[in-house]
Amino acid sequence: MKIKRTFFLQNPMEAAQQLVGAYLCLRRNDGTVFRARICELELYLASERGCHAFGGKCTVRNDAMFLSGGHTYVYLCYGMYNMLNIVLDEEGVAAAVLIRALEYKGCEGPGKLTRFLGITRADNKIDLCNSEKMWIEPRDSEPKILMGKRIGIDYAGKDAELPWRFVIKDSPFISKPI
Repeated sequence: MKIKRTFFLQNPMEAAQQLVGAYLCLRRNDGTVFRARICELELYLASERGCHAFGGKCTVRNDAMFLSGGHTYVYLCYGMYNMLNIVLDEEGVAAAVLIRALEYKGCEGPGKLTRFLGITRADNKIDLCNSEKMWIEPRDSEPKILMGKRIGIDYAGKDAELPWRFVIKDSPFISKPI
């Protein structure tokens, strides 16, 4: 069962924490469905300097962040890694979570995850609520979640210290311990 749009439109902090333990589903070219639990993600809001849309700035690169919640935002990092994000909140309000890891070998880190799944910038702006290619299913249990600072955003100054990284406690698949 796909998560409905109203889920993605709720308060981004609440949606982010509820996405930990949910399932990312991807229909492969052969028709089979890959399904794995999200065990690590980071929240980004336009009000803080770690976000690509800091201050509400909409660019060609980040315009997907301004779509209604439930869309994908895929961008290229360091010229070599595609990064999968899920847009949250109402249309016109930039908020998203970076999916950092899935509970599946080979998906421990955002670049490894997209490479393993074959996610590219062609997957930018997919509507997860209506797509047959990629969607999110609700979690089937409530995991113990740890919070910590996000990774690799030292440029964000004091905003880099915000505890907006959420991981499943004791998951062996997270990219870096909290």
